[in-house]
Amino acid sequence: MELAVPEKVLFETNVYTIENDLKAKTGKVKITEDRILFESTDDVKIVYISGIKTIKIRKEERWGFLIAGLIFLLTSSILYSFAFGIDSFISAILFFVLPTFMLAVGILFVYWWRLTRSNVLTLVMDFGKEVGIRSKNFGELVEIANAIELVRMGAVRKLPRKFEESKTSNYL
Repeated sequence: MELAVPEKVLFETNVYTIENDLKAKTGKVKITEDRILFESTDDVKIVYISGIKTIKIRKEERWGFLIAGLIFLLTSSILYSFAFGIDSFISAILFFVLPTFMLAVGILFVYWWRLTRSNVLTLVMDFGKEVGIRSKNFGELVEIANAIELVRMGAVRKLPRKFEESKTSNYL
């Protein structure tokens, strides 16, 4: 989905994120003179720069996935150590089938943790609303934050609009 932007695009970059359901999403962040546009395949968000109160960049590690994976791996290795005493069907299920399942789930959790770690740029808006941009690359988020700050400080000159030009020419 591509939106037509009436203003000059000052900064544009691609952002790559992996959500909790392991769906990979790609999107574009465009910064204009007045707005920030977040375009992805699913949705579009438009944020006015004048409404941004705070910008935060933080590392989101998702330690819960790693801890759960390590617990499953440790438990499966302990259950495998009792596998030498398999002499019945119940003991085979308890000491071979169950630990194999737990080993697979533990590896999946560790892989999931490795895949979903990322950096998050959070824009806190008026009335406490937060908009987040997630990316694996910390440098891209710093570039986005710097571009937003340059626009907020007024370092980027706004182009005169036709309506404003005609309004000022009437007073001259």
